[in-house]
Amino acid sequence: WDSVYMPLAEHFVVPKVGFAWYLALDAFFMFFTIHVLGYAAETLEAVGDMARLQGKRIAFPGKVNPEAKDCIVSFPGKYSKEWDDAVKEAQGQSSLCSLACVFLTDKQSGLGDHVEDPEGCGSCFCQALYGNVDPAAYLSAVEEDLTEQKLLFQKSDAEAMGQVLLIRQAENDASWTARKKEALLKAAAKCKENRYRAPWGCRWFADWKENVDKAHQQGQKLHVFYFEGKVGCGKMVWEDLKDETKLQEVRDSTGLGKSQTAEVAWLDRLRIPYEEHDVGDFYRFIQQHQN
Repeated sequence: WDSVYMPLAEHFVVPKVGFAWYLALDAFFMFFTIHVLGYAAETLEAVGDMARLQGKRIAFPGKVNPEAKDCIVSFPGKYSKEWDDAVKEAQGQSSLCSLACVFLTDKQSGLGDHVEDPEGCGSCFCQALYGNVDPAAYLSAVEEDLTEQKLLFQKSDAEAMGQVLLIRQAENDASWTARKKEALLKAAAKCKENRYRAPWGCRWFADWKENVDKAHQQGQKLHVFYFEGKVGCGKMVWEDLKDETKLQEVRDSTGLGKSQTAEVAWLDRLRIPYEEHDVGDFYRFIQQHQN
């Protein structure tokens, strides 16, 4: 989802095409430029846009400051500069604001891990968050030239998430298409083996929820930031998150990243109050909490 949150996801979109994927392979090929959940398309948005400091992807587990009166519980990862500054503010020794958002970048930080959902009858949070993911989610394809660093990220992400990594060589289109079809068959097998759960996992959500619970219990006021000009847009009912049709209807005019959509749905489900903000007001918000 747009968190990673995708890790995240948040720039991490997994197309739902059912079992007809193999009939239209050339029509929908996706890139996981994780960087993200980070999720290369929209669900892994978090692993690519967020926390990219000095060319590095920095994992962030969230931070709830005991002295803080406010806590940012949802933030759009595509505003990477603002996100970096939010992290810096929360990590300050005298910060008056907490940041519950979680950003996982590798296996060590929890990318690809799953956490049992207490309400899921033995399943992890993936079922509630995403339903059964498409087999294409288990394929990480590199069709264009990447910098050495980005290629290392791609390889690391694929390993952490158990994806099939496919890198285009100096080959013609026919050869590349044939290799993609073969790779997608392997991806489908991995998807089935992992019980159709999201390859980026749901650790991010469990950790985020724990941070939110802590901030709420400490009486901190919770804050959600939306895309510019989109405050209040993109909300969904928790139970509808895995309905691809309803999800796509919301995505067309949303003000939330994919991971954010799940975060806000959870807050609404528990009727936890929060204030809504335009990301354009972020620096004004931070300034108010530095005084």
